[in-house]
Amino acid sequence: MTVPVGMADASVQEEFDHWLERVGATYQAVRYTCQYRLGGDAEAAGHVAVQVIAGLLSRPSVFRYFGLPYSGRIARLAETRLAEAGAGQLARVCDWPRLWERVASMPEEHREVLVATCVRGADTATLASTLGCSQDAAAARHAATLRFMLELAAPGVADPTTEP
Repeated sequence: MTVPVGMADASVQEEFDHWLERVGATYQAVRYTCQYRLGGDAEAAGHVAVQVIAGLLSRPSVFRYFGLPYSGRIARLAETRLAEAGAGQLARVCDWPRLWERVASMPEEHREVLVATCVRGADTATLASTLGCSQDAAAARHAATLRFMLELAAPGVADPTTEP
């Protein structure tokens, strides 16, 4: 059973907006914590936080989780970047407003899939039902959204081959 389009759009938009708030709050918390850890260096803390958020966006299924799985992924990403900063090797990446704009302007077709799979945790059959398409088409849309998320995060990822 598919949800009428108007209702689905409002629900997806509401959940997407909530997800955006979570992404923004995570950035602010990571930046604040890292600034303290970096002896007050706000610029370096911003670069660490952008790279952490980009790492999360690169593997968006982490957004299904709360507590230790979520904070553990953040810690793993942050500790690597903090060590680089301590060694004077922290890469300079895009700034937060640029990454935020990319995230906030995500096309509708990817928002739908992101919310269904990476926020709600829908499997392929559920995604197909939600989208009103075949499972093959749903799997293709999911793969396209994951590729899109990698591209979206790219300006904030210093070296994707070393991402933990």
